[in-house]
Amino acid sequence: MPTGPIAGHFAAFAAEQKYSGVILAARAEEILFLQAYGMASCEHGVPNRPDTKFYTASLTKPVTAMAALILMEQGELGLHQPARHYLPELGCIDERITVHQLLTHTSGIPDFETLPGFAEQYQMFLYRGGRILELVQGLPLDFEPGTGWKYSNTGYNLLGLIIEQIAGMSYEQFVREHIFDPLGMSNTGFGDDRSIISGLASGYSREEQTGRLVKAPYFRIENFKASGHMVSTAEDLLKWSRSLDSASILQEETLRLMFTPHAPVSPLRSYGYGWSIYVSSRGHGGWLPGYWCRFRQYPRDRITVILLSNHDHTKENGVLPPKFFCIVKKEDRRLCLLFISLN
Repeated sequence: MPTGPIAGHFAAFAAEQKYSGVILAARAEEILFLQAYGMASCEHGVPNRPDTKFYTASLTKPVTAMAALILMEQGELGLHQPARHYLPELGCIDERITVHQLLTHTSGIPDFETLPGFAEQYQMFLYRGGRILELVQGLPLDFEPGTGWKYSNTGYNLLGLIIEQIAGMSYEQFVREHIFDPLGMSNTGFGDDRSIISGLASGYSREEQTGRLVKAPYFRIENFKASGHMVSTAEDLLKWSRSLDSASILQEETLRLMFTPHAPVSPLRSYGYGWSIYVSSRGHGGWLPGYWCRFRQYPRDRITVILLSNHDHTKENGVLPPKFFCIVKKEDRRLCLLFISLN
């Protein structure tokens, strides 16, 4: 078990039920910190382990972007082609919206997850295939395609449908054959309400009025399809992270395209193809009822930090407050640098 100030801080944080999950930090091929905290099942007293699986929510999006770019390299997908070129049967898609705009959240398509009533009502029902579009059908675009930026799960679900249409197989099968299997990600896949997933942590929320830990609200995970229903472990995600440095799945030129800041989001953040791009790092987060995660790479130093949690109330800035670094001992400096991304 890791020791030192950082490990002690995480242990105390978990003891107060402020963090439950797995934390991993690595530099290049070396894992420098890997530890599990809290309970995978509070009902049965099962603790989280380093190999526990978690829903990774929107961390699915950069995987979907990678799948789309694989099809681009194969000459099957044009990034600046209209989405309707690949899905002509979905006449509700504005003919001006391109694949590039779906990848960068610049399409203007409303996000089904933010619709009034989604959390209270709509997420209880399953919308198969393209039926999730029914929730936004008839609504005006949030902005003219290509003129703004707004996060859209709907757009990434559309990308999943495009991948299926071109590949002639399910989104899940394509991603497994072209990404997970080649990288040896045997503990990564996709879940649904009826699946029994060995080693999956149960999801928990915190009741606002009482502060007590409760089971997360029920929802249909399949509705998030290519936008957010991936299951994985910290070590599997590290394998995927390494592929982004080695061009083992995508060519170097394509990787540069993926990490290009295509769309400005804020003064310090842009969006590439499935990735938030910062000054010295890139990454993505995820949230669903019962689950929270963060994935961050520092390319210059070949550093990766992964946090997977089965508490959806986790607060990123609370995991390591900035002042914590003032008391880190000199011998712990290497780990200290790895966790700067948590502030």
